[in-house]
Amino acid sequence: MRRAMSPTSEKIAFQAETRELLQLVIHSLYKHREIFLRELVSNASDALDKLRFESLTRAELLEGDERLRIRLEADPEARVLRVIDNGIGMSREEVIENIGTIARSGTRGFVDALKASEGKADDSGTPDLSNLPDLIGQFGVGFYSAFMAADEVVLETRRAGTSAGTRWSSRGEGDYTIEDAEDLPRGTTVTLHLREPEADAEDAADFTREWTLREVVKRYSDFVAYPIEMDVEREEGEGDEKEKVIRTEVLNSQRPLWTRPKDDIEAEEHAEFYKHLAHDWTEPLETIHFKAEGTLEFNALLYVPRARPLDLFDPSRTGSRLHLYVRRVFIMADCEELLPPWLRFLRGVVDSSDLPLNVSRETLQENRQVRQIRKSLTRKTLDALRGMLDGRREDYGTFWTAFGPVLKEGLYVDDEHREELAKLLLAHSTAGDEPCTLDEYVERMPVKQKEIYVLPATDKAAAERSPHLEAFRAKGFEVLFLTDPVDEFVLQRLTEFESRPIRSIDKGEVDLDDGEDDEDRTEREEELKPLLELVRKELAEEVEEVRLSTRLTDSPAVLVSKASSFSPQVERMLRESGQPIPEQKRTLELNPGHPLIERLRDLAAENEIFDRFGDYCALLHGQALIAEGSPLPDPARFAKLVTELMVQRPGTEA
Repeated sequence: MRRAMSPTSEKIAFQAETRELLQLVIHSLYKHREIFLRELVSNASDALDKLRFESLTRAELLEGDERLRIRLEADPEARVLRVIDNGIGMSREEVIENIGTIARSGTRGFVDALKASEGKADDSGTPDLSNLPDLIGQFGVGFYSAFMAADEVVLETRRAGTSAGTRWSSRGEGDYTIEDAEDLPRGTTVTLHLREPEADAEDAADFTREWTLREVVKRYSDFVAYPIEMDVEREEGEGDEKEKVIRTEVLNSQRPLWTRPKDDIEAEEHAEFYKHLAHDWTEPLETIHFKAEGTLEFNALLYVPRARPLDLFDPSRTGSRLHLYVRRVFIMADCEELLPPWLRFLRGVVDSSDLPLNVSRETLQENRQVRQIRKSLTRKTLDALRGMLDGRREDYGTFWTAFGPVLKEGLYVDDEHREELAKLLLAHSTAGDEPCTLDEYVERMPVKQKEIYVLPATDKAAAERSPHLEAFRAKGFEVLFLTDPVDEFVLQRLTEFESRPIRSIDKGEVDLDDGEDDEDRTEREEELKPLLELVRKELAEEVEEVRLSTRLTDSPAVLVSKASSFSPQVERMLRESGQPIPEQKRTLELNPGHPLIERLRDLAAENEIFDRFGDYCALLHGQALIAEGSPLPDPARFAKLVTELMVQRPGTEA
């Protein structure tokens, strides 16, 4: 809701979720106040990067202020801190979009996660807030951490190449004000009206004091590629000639990590650079740092995050999140051409010595050197992941939980790397609680087992309950559980491993060579043929075929898909996404040794017109659907039939 205040001024109400989030940020995260400065400096650095990139084709954007920088201005008496950059700036519309709308994709998720953390308390009743800084980075609300330290935040900005300025202000309560502003310099100034530091607080730092600001910048932002400047007062001279002078000092070294020797960089430096680069608040899980020399020279510094970002599966996000530099000049963020889409979880920097400064996205697609860089980055990443799998299995498990489904996309689309990616696959199985690799599965295979058996399912628990496993367990054959939606597509391309076929046990016919004599099998099929025909007739609308099963030992029936069809779970997923997927009838397999099937056979033989036979077939079909976790076509009828069956007197059939 907006209420006009003047021809250029509006007061705009925050959404309910936004108000709730701001209150949580202000009150719950107060003890982590210093993180606001790192976030504001990081935002300023991004704005300078964007201006540098746009100025490659529009040099006039830099006119009158060519030296890009970040400034901190502190006024202890007024309790004011300003973070100033002369970067790209924002238009009024961009301010409303980027600042007025908090964490568009993550506000609700952040609030829920924050409340969950607050709800966890130790024995003394103190809430567990240890992971709250991580949540800020995960849900993209870093700018609003300014309200942890400030009663009021004012943002003034003018976009490069325009004359109109915009002022945004808020006290972090129910609304914000936005208005036109005149005579603003290019870039953005964030003014924080700071609260008084609490003497008894765990973090009593005063962010108007020089040494506090120095310490925070050194800890979190030393590697920022632009000077972070601050005016400081110093006494100079001797004796009576001493005088106080104002000097502008640079607080950060500005030496990019990727240009430094690998062995000279501490883990803490990598952690802080990654947090700055990715706007994340956790340390990276893996660092990949190398320099390519020879016919093609470039530096690469890549990071594997610990947690999955919210937009990882956003349809609009298909490429990498690597920043491209040419001879330390920022060219573009999120350079999609540097990595295949199935490595889009990586964050980092690539700095080339050979690419032209005026390279564009269009020319990148056809550039031979970029293709070589992409190939090298992919190779180094796969080597690093393999090293993590072999040497740090627990860390690799963390990686796989977060990014395994993305890596599996490569199994489907990338013929060149499919074999290597298959060796990186992890899956739970019937063999134990810990996931295993395909290599480990093959090592455990009995000599008589010729195929690798897999079972797609919605989750591990559903897979373990599946009746499809019964005969395989009885034979001692291990089955891998594939629980990601992408697995169905992967199995279309990953058809074998180490020359052993990969077989989905819920599709097609199964022959486990149980030793049953062909004559005995034929005799049993002949004996049950009338029953199969009757069941097939009763369920003609629901199933394509009814046959005897060799995969069941305990359950009376199971539904089986064609070898070339999708599982019912994937069918539902595709339909929910709006894709027109035709209904696929499946085969109902009956366990010839189950007492229920034998009873149905006897009933059918005793009375060919048994009036409840159709109901029993419907119950059998419904039971098979429930066992695999699929919805019933008519839940009300199923419930009614079960109720009627339960109230029957023992020994009656009507």
